[in-house]
Amino acid sequence: MGAKPDGFVLRHEWTLVGLLAVLAYVLGFTGFAEVMMFGPDADQHSWWDVGSATLQLFIFETPDATAHWPLYLQIARALAPMVVLYTAASAVWKVVNQQVALYGLLFRKRRFVVVCGIGETGYRIARDYCLNSDKRVVAIDLDPLNALAAELESYGAIVVHGNAMDPLVLMKAGVIYAKELFLCTSDDKANIAIAKNAERLTRRLDTRDIERLEQVAKRHEQPVAGEPPHLGLRCFLCVDAPDIYEVFAAHSFFETNTARFAIRLFNRRETIARNIFNTCAPDLYYRPKSVSDEPMHILFIGFEALVREMILQTALTAHYTDFRLPRITVLCPADQQTRINRFLHRYPHLDKTVEISFVHDDPMTITESTWRRIQEVSHFSVCYVGLESDVEGILSARRLNRLRRLSAMPALNFVVCLNQQNFLAEIIDDDFLPIGLDKSHLPEHEPIEYFETLDQTISIDIVVNEALDVLARTLHNAYLRTQTYLGTSAEQNASVIVWSELPAHKKKANQHAAAHIDIKLRLCNCVAYGADAAAPEVPFPPSDEALEQLAQLEHRRWMADKYLAGYSYGERRDEDRMLHPDLIPWEQLTEADKEKDRDNIRQIPKLLKLQNQKVCQLDL
Repeated sequence: MGAKPDGFVLRHEWTLVGLLAVLAYVLGFTGFAEVMMFGPDADQHSWWDVGSATLQLFIFETPDATAHWPLYLQIARALAPMVVLYTAASAVWKVVNQQVALYGLLFRKRRFVVVCGIGETGYRIARDYCLNSDKRVVAIDLDPLNALAAELESYGAIVVHGNAMDPLVLMKAGVIYAKELFLCTSDDKANIAIAKNAERLTRRLDTRDIERLEQVAKRHEQPVAGEPPHLGLRCFLCVDAPDIYEVFAAHSFFETNTARFAIRLFNRRETIARNIFNTCAPDLYYRPKSVSDEPMHILFIGFEALVREMILQTALTAHYTDFRLPRITVLCPADQQTRINRFLHRYPHLDKTVEISFVHDDPMTITESTWRRIQEVSHFSVCYVGLESDVEGILSARRLNRLRRLSAMPALNFVVCLNQQNFLAEIIDDDFLPIGLDKSHLPEHEPIEYFETLDQTISIDIVVNEALDVLARTLHNAYLRTQTYLGTSAEQNASVIVWSELPAHKKKANQHAAAHIDIKLRLCNCVAYGADAAAPEVPFPPSDEALEQLAQLEHRRWMADKYLAGYSYGERRDEDRMLHPDLIPWEQLTEADKEKDRDNIRQIPKLLKLQNQKVCQLDL
């Protein structure tokens, strides 16, 4: 849809209407005063009669014979009814327009999207569609005074006020004919209920309806990463609560993928954390190469859901050629202890992937002595701030940076992860600079980056097109081609299916493997560039020694992945009991198992070529 209207008339429509109404009244009053108060029958009229007669112009109550009226009274006689008619027509059109627009969706089947819940998340995905897509947007929100919904309306969205849990509201929005359905209310349970109602509504489509809708979708949808697009309704369900996500991630309903309906659980915090580590990975600030270097030591401020997800990302990706566990210090208030206990209980093998400790203090009031004490073993390599309050997050980073300078301690980079959950975010983030992969140009006196979590993550590209999973999808597609070549069928191997149909836990395994490829490249001073880049392609891995190091690193990364998934060592592989015989140090692996890890490293240039990329030397 088009951009927000900015014409003078549109922006000042009702101001102009009001001025015309005043002008009509003034002209009418002046004219009637001349005719009634200074005419032949002046002694029969009062000023009250003049005012009453003027008002009657607006309700079409005027004499038929007006030959003796002055010109300005004739103008008022025509202008006043026109103002009334325009106002009435606008009021009626405001009511009818929504019904007309909703009816028009019948001619745009599979070419519009429905967004339920216009909060900070729903608003951003709807705005992205309005401004950067040819799909129409239907926004459903319970609050008729929601300013974000009103803004979307100005972008061209159709706003339906009502409870999205009501099937009648979903039917009114034409959800069964939509291409995508986004469930972004603030209540995770409500989102799940809406998804279930939407799935039930799609069952009403008969075979002929499905065929017609598929024909429409085929004409307007393009393949995504080489895969044919899903031709039915795709539902994206935003879940924030980790407990609810864990319960429903493996539920059969959330693996639904039919011609009518497909659903995807969208873990907003996890996706944001992955996106943060995509552009602000710890090794972009400091990279230990051997045990003679200081270990990776990461500071997290706060223990909200986003910080917990970033700790997991650290455990999954922060593996370097010093072959030591990364250190994590979490600075948070003491009232977070219950959350800490539950988190550690949820991931009982976390200590096998990171060395984690907690300091209960307030970053706004922490003393210099405490600041020094928590860095006695090693200085912090980077600090991630993930507080619920954006203002407190910004002030905490700035205060700790000042304390670092006053204490004459080594440089420390800060990444402030802005929550963007209230209107203040629109004000305080106006001057923040874009974040790049090159961190060498950050100002030495204040090396602070501000990551706008929702603006950077909630978009069509990341939520719908899964931009963060391009490499993971390439990994799976390469595996799929190999298995197909070998004649393996889906009955023999449940993973021999397209990416879109892959279960969530198998997608995650590919995601975790893909997320570490860039780190492996950087460890060898390499980077992935486009195939048409001027930089020459270089061999990867650069040497046999590097191959062996990276293969060992890949095994450690794989072990961390398994540990966080809940696996333990067992002499025999048992998926039900979550036991695996390869959860052992590299030195104890068989040569055949080591060769598998080496092959994974050798495959990296081929995988990048499938993405039209090549390995080049990193400019230092």
